[in-house]
Amino acid sequence: MTKNEAIKATMTNTRARRKDMACRVFEVKVAAGKLSREKLEHLSRLFLEAKWLRNAVVGSENAFAFDRNAKSVLVKVGGAFEERGFTVIGSQMKQDIVDSVKSEIKGLATKKKQGEKVGKLKFKSFCNSIPLRQFGATYRVDREGNTVSIQGLRKPVKVRGLKQIPADAEFANAKLVRKPSGLYFHITTYSIKPDENKTGAVVGIDFGIKTNLTLDNGEELNVCVPETKTVKRSSKKVNKALVKNRRNKKSKNHKKRIRRLRIAYEKQNNQKGDLAKKIASKLLREYDLIAIQDEMIANWHKGLFGKQVQHSAMGFIKARLKTSPKTHVIEREFPSTQKCPVCGENTKHPLDIRHYECAYCGYFHPSRDQKSAEMILMEALRRTA
Repeated sequence: MTKNEAIKATMTNTRARRKDMACRVFEVKVAAGKLSREKLEHLSRLFLEAKWLRNAVVGSENAFAFDRNAKSVLVKVGGAFEERGFTVIGSQMKQDIVDSVKSEIKGLATKKKQGEKVGKLKFKSFCNSIPLRQFGATYRVDREGNTVSIQGLRKPVKVRGLKQIPADAEFANAKLVRKPSGLYFHITTYSIKPDENKTGAVVGIDFGIKTNLTLDNGEELNVCVPETKTVKRSSKKVNKALVKNRRNKKSKNHKKRIRRLRIAYEKQNNQKGDLAKKIASKLLREYDLIAIQDEMIANWHKGLFGKQVQHSAMGFIKARLKTSPKTHVIEREFPSTQKCPVCGENTKHPLDIRHYECAYCGYFHPSRDQKSAEMILMEALRRTA
């Protein structure tokens, strides 16, 4: 058996073993106070070289023929191009960055075939993610020392949060992510699924603006996280400075204001994510079947309800539920709000009318959202019967 055949066989066995395992991603924060100057320079250079490589692939005539093991690329400096060599980025990292650009191009091509309006991939001023494909090669984890080693970096970096990873977890790939609040490792792990207790309960959920989540039993869940004072204050300072002096965009003070605003937004998004995880976990724990409709929440955000959707965690919850085999998704074209459960006819209601009354048989329900959740559940049960 050749080396390539052995690698292929190992990957096939790994996929088969992990098929029935639980996949989780843990976020581990790099201890910024423990980073030496050498480590900071290395990590900064790593993100810089990743940006050079990505932009070179995007700007090439044929991204699919780009050399994944290139030793240098042309970088635009002012009005001319200069050749810059790679000194810290590893071969597997380079291969993954090139492959990610190819994947993005394929995704745009698919959307274009579906009739959507798409443009070309754009160059990036910053690259904030470094792929670490192989555990034991591109990165290593030391639980006892609370450190993570990166390929090419002489000494490991101190991290916080390794204790949250179960002791029996099997490490897979990871990413080094740069956020306004610092550096993080997103580590993917696989572990044996715990035995689930069957409850026999089923639930239908309707997403909405006034009441974010309405269950078929009448329970209402509002998952709105309003803008914090810190976000409002930071945003006001940024806007005031720009109005006062538009030439000041590249000043150090303005960059500090932007960074504070990004940190404030990151904290707010973390709050929404935490709330969404708690609610989704509760629903998945209590119900054996969850019926939802594939609502276009992103379009709600673009329309009349931008702020309400932006401050809610509905998108997070929907995305989390869709990944579970317990969830049955009904297509968005299904008229759950209009359809009558008695005669099956459709009756339209304006948004300000919050009850449902059938124009054909006279059926009445005091809550159109709860009635919609009931219809979603009925349709899911009919299709899974």
